Amino acid sequence: MKKLLLVLGLLLLVGYVAATAFLSVRETEWVVITQFGRPERVIERAGLALKLPDPFQTAIRIDKRLQPLDTAVREYLTQDKKNLMLGAFLVWRVQEPMRFIQSVRTITAAEQRLTDLAASELGSAVGSYPLSDYLSLDEKGSKLRAMTEEVTLKCRQQALAEFGIEVMSVRLRRFGFPEQNLQSVYSRMRAERERIAKKYRAEGEEEASNLRSETEKEVRELLATAYREAQILRGKGDAEAIRIYAEAFEQDPGYYKMTRTLQAYQRFLDSDTTLVLSTDSPLFRYLEAPPEVTP
Repeated sequence: MKKLLLVLGLLLLVGYVAATAFLSVRETEWVVITQFGRPERVIERAGLALKLPDPFQTAIRIDKRLQPLDTAVREYLTQDKKNLMLGAFLVWRVQEPMRFIQSVRTITAAEQRLTDLAASELGSAVGSYPLSDYLSLDEKGSKLRAMTEEVTLKCRQQALAEFGIEVMSVRLRRFGFPEQNLQSVYSRMRAERERIAKKYRAEGEEEASNLRSETEKEVRELLATAYREAQILRGKGDAEAIRIYAEAFEQDPGYYKMTRTLQAYQRFLDSDTTLVLSTDSPLFRYLEAPPEVTP
């Protein structure tokens, strides 16, 4: 009976040693081996690992994947003493598991330390710029991106040095104002938009004025060109008419004189015309007797 109990005890001891000495390591984790609470080594490769049985050595598993963290909304002051309500989120992961265990040890404690760190760096960064830099309508002129990049860099450096944590990114998830400041912010935004609208209107009026000036200039040039060409054509026409009249006069001066006289009759004689002429007037001669036409 005693031998049976001894064998059973040995089997239980061997089972306990085997169960606590061997452990499996997954791809998504690190395993830190501690001896009497003091970190001794880190198992990084996935697979089966060996350690001393409990209670001589214990295994602490640390997730190596990216971890999201939302921080509470807090009130911050800008450089010109304006209040802002900001909430941020972080993406982080454990980079140095040995330092992580020595400093914060658990994920919950790490999240609390990161929350405090992000709040401190965010307050410092927000206070470096006036409120107007955050309200710019131009994305390139806004300081939000520069501010979050600055906070990310400082949080990454301090968290890695103190906690063995790599902060991948810090971004804003809420950007607002306290209730008592909303009206002044809205007024500032309206004034900013009115200023931009006036700028656009002034630029439009200037462009329209330039277009009108160019159009009027082109119209004047076209009219001057057309008038010059018309005068040239009119002069050519008058010269051609004079030439034709001269040729006709040279061929038959009597016929030409008679034609011009008849044209004069047609222009100033009608049913209401009263004409007083002397007997020796050329007009009277043609009215008294028909002209002689040379065949």
